Formats: sequence, structure tokens, C-alpha cells
Amino acid sequence: MAKPRDAVLDAMRGIGIVLMVVGHSGFAGSDFIYLFHMALFFMLSGYFFRPAADAKALGRFCRRRVVTLWLPFVAANTAFTVCNNLFLRLNILTDDPRILELPGNQVTDPVTLKDIVGRTAHWCVFDGGTQLGGALWFVQALFQVSLLYAGVDFALRRLLRGRDTMPAQALLSGALLLLGQALGRRGWNVWGLGIVCSVYCLFFLGVAAGQLRRPVRSAPVLLGLGAAAFAVLLAMLPFGSVGLAGNQYPNWLFLLAASVAGWLLVYACAALAVRCRPLGAALAALGRATMPVVILHFLSFKLVSWLGLQALGGEGYLLAAFPTLFGGGAWWLAYTAAGLALPLLAYAPYRAAKRRVLQACGR
Repeated sequence: MAKPRDAVLDAMRGIGIVLMVVGHSGFAGSDFIYLFHMALFFMLSGYFFRPAADAKALGRFCRRRVVTLWLPFVAANTAFTVCNNLFLRLNILTDDPRILELPGNQVTDPVTLKDIVGRTAHWCVFDGGTQLGGALWFVQALFQVSLLYAGVDFALRRLLRGRDTMPAQALLSGALLLLGQALGRRGWNVWGLGIVCSVYCLFFLGVAAGQLRRPVRSAPVLLGLGAAAFAVLLAMLPFGSVGLAGNQYPNWLFLLAASVAGWLLVYACAALAVRCRPLGAALAALGRATMPVVILHFLSFKLVSWLGLQALGGEGYLLAAFPTLFGGGAWWLAYTAAGLALPLLAYAPYRAAKRRVLQACGR
């Protein structure tokens, strides 16, 4: 019999995915969100980690990660590459050099069948990625760090003959964090391994939190906890931000403090949100659709940019502005709504088909 899902953890995932989309939408407070929003996902993944009892269990864990992380990374980047020339005709991407006048943008060239095959081979070994699949760096890092943590944990259990592996994992995570900080300062991040070094400690913190499992449910305590965590993050904001996609952060202590404070803030918000069942259910639905939102939200932003161009005017190549074209005012709300709603709509038929298949198989 399946274990009942924890509504608070589901809501935390939902809040995290909303924060990710808001952070990319041109929201004025994105620097605050960047302090902790991606660290939250690595910690949540660690929270759900369970040690492999034997080699077969480790193999099953690795296969699940291949199916749920590696395969979506490769499939999504390949799909965006296959659609590259279509996107050029639609101005979703552009080969117009004037796009370079907008910071953070790039010129895109047409691709051939040979290009598609060659780039897919690169995606298979996490060598690069597509612009529209830019958020998939997280999927790559989560795949790498989860397999590394599971492999190390399995080896330590064999070496220590069943004794607690947490002290050894703590030492290793600290050493990797210092290495990740050093690599980030040198700009070395081949195959994303610099990121993996930095986020290993976040995965470990999630594992530690999962072992403690001491939920807080008192509303006054949750309010106080959330307010304190928010104040800590606000106080940290003038001293830097966290860009895990590029393995950039002021120092290891800053990363840990911001990540823990962000976890506590989101936990408090989620625990309060689930008291309102409709809100908790909505957040849980978003949490279950994390992968489609990660894959499709940049593409979904194009609808808002296109509507804005139709209303306000502008040359077609501007649609390719990445990640958003319009800023200020309430544009971020429109981008966020599109970045959440359209992937959910695209995901609904898949979920329905999967449900029918499971029912047909008697599961």
C-alpha cells in the first residue's frame, strides 16, 4: 500500500516552482528569490532520499533517475533543436543580429539533420543545452548529484559495515562545498561538475532534514518562523545573491545560510497554505508538474511577448528576446501566469493517458 503523501512537502514543491517562474519573469524582487529558490529543490530531493539496501536497489534508483531526469533533459533539448528552424520562422528564435542589442540574447543559426544528431549526442553527456531549455541545468545537476550521493552512501555503508554514514557524508559535503566555491571563483564548470560540488551539501542537508522529521504545525510558531527566515534573507540581500546555474555565490557560508533560511520560509508558508484546502491542492498540482514547467515555461513566455507586440507594436525579431521582452509594471504577472498555466495544460493530456494505462494494467 502506498504511503500517504505529505501535503506540506507537496505544497513546498509547488511554491518552489512558482518562485522559479517568477524569478525568470522580470519580477523586480528576483534577486531575493534567487537567494534560495533552486537550493530548495536540491534539499527537497535529499529529503526524499532513501539509502539503497543492496546493489539491486541501487540499480533501481539509478534507472529511475535515468528515466525521470536524464531522459527528459535529452528529449527536451532534442525537441527544441528539432524545432529550431520552425522557431526561426516564427521569430521565437532569431538570426537577426539586432537582438544582441538586448542584454542576455543570442543569434541563432538554422540547423541541419547532421546538427540535430550531433547536438543530441552532446545532450546525452550533458555537454551544453538549448536556450529555451535553459532551466534544464537544474535537471542535469539533480541527476548528477543524486547519483553521486547514492553511490557514495552505498560505498560508505559497505565500508562502515552498516554504521551511520551521516558524519562521513557531512565531511564530504563540506569538502565538496569548498571545492565548488573555488571552482566557481575560477569559472570552471565542465559538464556542470562545479555545480554538483556546491549542491552536494544541499542534498545532504535535505537528507538530514528527512531523518529529523519533526514537523511544526502551530500557526503562531509557523508565522514566527517564516517572519524570522524572511528577515534573515532580507538582511542578506545587500551582500550578494546566489546563481547556482553558474555556480556563483559570495561564499560557502552565505550559500548555506540562505538555503536554510529559504527552506524554513517556504516550509512555514506551505504549512500555512495547506490549511486552506483549495490553495494546498493548487500548490500540490503545481508541485507534481515540476518537469513540464521547467521545460516549457520559457517557451510559454513567448505568448505574452507576442500579445504585447500585437498590442504595442514592434518588429517581429523582438519576439525572440530572452527570457522576456517586456518589463516593469505588471508584465511579470502575465509572464508568470503563462509560464505556469500553459505547461499545466500541455501536461494534462499526458497525465490522463498515463492514468488510463495504469488503470488498464490494474495498478
